[in-house]
Amino acid sequence: MVNYKVIQMHGKTFYWASKFMDKKLIEPIYAIYEMCREIDDMVDENNNLDAKKEIEKLKKNLSMTTLKKRFNCLKKIDKKKFPQNEYLKEFILGQESDIEFKQPKSINELLKYCYRVAGVVGLMVCDAVEIKDKNMKYFAIDLGIGMQLINIIRDIKEDAENKRVYIPVNLIGQVDPDDVLNNQQVIEKIDNEKRKILKIAENYFNSANYAIRFLPKNISICFGLASKLYQAIGIKILKKEKSYIEGRVYLNNFEKIFITLSYYLNSKKKSNNHPVHNNMLHLPIKNSPSVDG
Repeated sequence: MVNYKVIQMHGKTFYWASKFMDKKLIEPIYAIYEMCREIDDMVDENNNLDAKKEIEKLKKNLSMTTLKKRFNCLKKIDKKKFPQNEYLKEFILGQESDIEFKQPKSINELLKYCYRVAGVVGLMVCDAVEIKDKNMKYFAIDLGIGMQLINIIRDIKEDAENKRVYIPVNLIGQVDPDDVLNNQQVIEKIDNEKRKILKIAENYFNSANYAIRFLPKNISICFGLASKLYQAIGIKILKKEKSYIEGRVYLNNFEKIFITLSYYLNSKKKSNNHPVHNNMLHLPIKNSPSVDG
């Protein structure tokens, strides 16, 4: 059975947006989120040795039968909605890179990581709601990448406290997590350079938002609103000019309600069914499953 508390606690923004989707459609999405959260916790809540053991154990058998035994949340997902092995393998690769973490060298390396831990979740969600159009899946990847980039900028302080620095070396140099928390020069540099990542996130959100309007109304409202809410977090970070060291930036309930009403009143479905994807967005992740180009 799906544990709704998992997404309520860890995926507040998407949980808010999911209120606009039919319960039968949303349950497999919640199940996928819960599974991904459990795998993420294997890495974050264990020491490196134990995390490696858990991940290796998981990798040995990714069959639907085995996964349903391992993850209670997946038990009611039927075969046509079940996460594909190639997506699961990519997701696990992303989690493995967090076990013996190294600061990414470049934006492209960071985008590859975002694809693995979030873009492929977008692909799993497409299968869960039976979006079969290969072209539409390109945009689902973009939404996942955009969201993950916002997570990274929002959580710079928390990640450093967990000994991880996701801001690439080619932007801020090789830095120690303690410097991210205590060195004023490093803090100022990151505050300046984080804008570049937020602008890159905008490109991925704009791509996703363009395509979401082509989806059926009962799906597009949820995904479109989730995208707009996440995008708004990035915009708020830019406008507030608040240092990451002062803590996370959130949307308050008033802001969420305003964005929700505005999006709902202005959302219009496109009659054309073939949005064109900008394959330049996928150059950093070329040769990965379901990637454009």
